[in-house]
Amino acid sequence: MSERWPAAGAADGRGAIRVLVAHGEDAARDDIVAILRASARIEVVGVARSGDTTIALARKLTPDILLIDDGLPGGGGADTTERLGALLPAAAVILLASTLSADTLQRAMRAGARQIVPLPVAPGELLETIGQVHEALVARRAPTPAHAGRPAALAGQIVVVFSLKGGVGCTTVATNLAVAIRQEMGLRVALVDASLPIGDVGALLDLPSTTSVTDLVGLGGDDAAAVEDALLTHARSGVRVLQAPHRVELAETITGDLLRRTVETLRAHHEFVVVDTHAALDERVLPLLETADTILLALTQDMAALRSATVFLRIVELLGYPAGKVLPIVTRVGIAGGISTPEMAEALGRPLDRLIPTDERAVVRAINEGTPLMLSGRQTPVATAIVDLARYLVAATYPDAVAPLLMAQGGGARRGPLALFARG
Repeated sequence: MSERWPAAGAADGRGAIRVLVAHGEDAARDDIVAILRASARIEVVGVARSGDTTIALARKLTPDILLIDDGLPGGGGADTTERLGALLPAAAVILLASTLSADTLQRAMRAGARQIVPLPVAPGELLETIGQVHEALVARRAPTPAHAGRPAALAGQIVVVFSLKGGVGCTTVATNLAVAIRQEMGLRVALVDASLPIGDVGALLDLPSTTSVTDLVGLGGDDAAAVEDALLTHARSGVRVLQAPHRVELAETITGDLLRRTVETLRAHHEFVVVDTHAALDERVLPLLETADTILLALTQDMAALRSATVFLRIVELLGYPAGKVLPIVTRVGIAGGISTPEMAEALGRPLDRLIPTDERAVVRAINEGTPLMLSGRQTPVATAIVDLARYLVAATYPDAVAPLLMAQGGGARRGPLALFARG
């Protein structure tokens, strides 16, 4: 098969296309490298045997295209691909897979892979795929005339889940909202546990206590590589998580400025950054509220929560926040003896359209199992309400992206993020 590529060599129009090959098996990797080196249009800039080595070499060599084995030791191809998405957003990944199942395709697309090539590779198909991905890179990096009518790229949205009263379900909402945006809409989502001194996001997702925000102390939230290293990817959902400190005494090292800079760094590489917070207006929470695009004010159907929400809305007015920045959400709707939502809306002076019903049994079971309700009980009323909230937030920011997906779902099509990943 001939190489049908444009005249320019690399994705930036200069020289050969720089390719990094990552495969755990020496013989297979050598075969792939031999195929690539036979082409005058490709420069193999490096080879890797594991996920960590791939990340390290990618940082150093900045390739245009990476060929990554789906079974790559040290995290797998999909996880490595997602990590690279934040590190080298301008590069493209082609996943090499021995099995082209629907699950493999879905994982690859969610991780950000541009194409999948079956193993063992056919030389012509591999070169043709590299050519296609190369063309897409050239088109994406080419200057766009002002008259072309394309919308400017939007910065990622920061959504902070907050309440002045504890025990209203902020962590459950934040965790499941992040999973819903990722699973239902296919967007890149970071979840930050800023509920200090010790948060529960890691427990709700059953994550290992290996990294946390304390890894950024002394490095700063502006260091994109350090922030990347501190993240863990939740395997089942694809949400990338920055955990709270794993020991109480370490929380004292976390400042509001560090948290603010960290979420700003994350928004550069994710469509949504969801932040869980603790119930206090202190020097660590206030910078997050200031930085947020949307504050989800959680409250329950009791007088204490209603009073706390009323106080917060008064503070918001004094701080001069835009009227639409705060979105009240009522959790555990339907509890016995609770204040009616119309009465709550009247007291707050705001409509209460985002209602999440009570289902203590399902929520507690999900917490104990370390599996978000969005994955263990997608058909429950709680999960359905959170999906509706996710769609509302996404549609408000990315209407052109979410509309086709929602139309497909309304027509009975199977839910999936694939259409949203055709980004050039």
